[in-house]
Amino acid sequence: MKGVNLILITIYLLLWISLLDAMGFGIWNLFTALRDKHDSQHYTNDPVRSFDHLFVFVPALNEVQTIVKTVNVLLASLNSLPIKTTLVVIDDASNDGTTQKLKLLSNLSGLKVIFRQFPNAQQGKGMALNSALEWVETRSMTPQRTIIGVIDSDSQPNSQIMAQIYKGFTNSNYDLIQTGIGISNQTSFLTLMQAFEFQVSNYLEQVLRMDFGSAMASGNGQFMTLEMASAVRWRSSLLDDLEFSINGFFKGFYGGFLPNVLMPQEAVTTYKALVKQRTRWCQGGMQCLFSYGKRIFINHRIPSRLKANLLLFMLIPFGSMIFSIGALTSIATMYFLLIYNYQETIGIILTIVIFGLSTSGIMIIAADRMHFVNHQKTVFTTSFKMAVGNLFYIWCLVPIPFISLWRLVTGQNNWVKTAHQISSDFKGVPK
Repeated sequence: MKGVNLILITIYLLLWISLLDAMGFGIWNLFTALRDKHDSQHYTNDPVRSFDHLFVFVPALNEVQTIVKTVNVLLASLNSLPIKTTLVVIDDASNDGTTQKLKLLSNLSGLKVIFRQFPNAQQGKGMALNSALEWVETRSMTPQRTIIGVIDSDSQPNSQIMAQIYKGFTNSNYDLIQTGIGISNQTSFLTLMQAFEFQVSNYLEQVLRMDFGSAMASGNGQFMTLEMASAVRWRSSLLDDLEFSINGFFKGFYGGFLPNVLMPQEAVTTYKALVKQRTRWCQGGMQCLFSYGKRIFINHRIPSRLKANLLLFMLIPFGSMIFSIGALTSIATMYFLLIYNYQETIGIILTIVIFGLSTSGIMIIAADRMHFVNHQKTVFTTSFKMAVGNLFYIWCLVPIPFISLWRLVTGQNNWVKTAHQISSDFKGVPK
């Protein structure tokens, strides 16, 4: 009898934990969407400083099908800026022909190609970026008047995007500028839901962080002063941009977010690739929590609200694991109740669905209103698909924190490259 009571108590606690977790996350999402936003107040109307040179780093590992077009598009987008620019492509010992393509391009004006070799190559994105940073540091540039950018090899920003990024630096005193991310291949359920993540959830979170004291580097589209890059440098975490931001906070460097700029990026197109990518990010966040959590908590340079947001962000995977266990218990319990108490159980399910749809819908509207005027607004059918899809997509992500924790405790810290689908429109690649 005692054993049965213990099981019932455990189930009861899991149900309550799951409910509180879900409600808390939902309320937080509503807060990010509905609160007053002050993004425009972080930038001045007129320039307050100037710069001499912009270096854009593009790490490249086995990008033979895309690298030529990427280089050409990026060089064209940089040419219109009012300062000197250099595109720095880092070939991380590719073995698919990327190296040969880059050798053919290496004499182009405004392009520098760095060829990394083993045993130093393929040690993670951060180490590749550091090799480019070391080359820039030999150029005797003024750290406060030099900008370093990091763009993914599958991204192709136009000149308007680059101009907005440059204006973000000249019209502020931020050490780091992070753009929004716009998914360019919204062709399936998985890619559409990644658009929801980047263009809605993460987007609103970055606006919130900027109001709390600082946005964070977040993968593609991160730019910083040479002063910050040299002082902080990239390290070995699987989530190198988060680690870079944290170490920047420790040294007094802060960032702004550009809500009116969406850097184009390809979403992964298969579930297997999604799990690999998100496992790396999740495991990297866990690494940062264990390595820097205590220092963040006691650090006086990080504003209190930003500190709380940062710690909660790194704790999300652990909350997700608890929620998943509780949610699965809830489903089993609801199945039992559905047999014996049909009407009440249906009412609970409908309440959860309506709350989830409403929350996602409000978030989509809030983010859409902040996108710059030339960005195509999200049509109703797409918004509806995102809101409904999110109810199912969260279950697709359930295994990720468990896999991440297992890899962490078993010492599997190797870098797994994101696999993107090869676009059919890449032409003009030298034979």
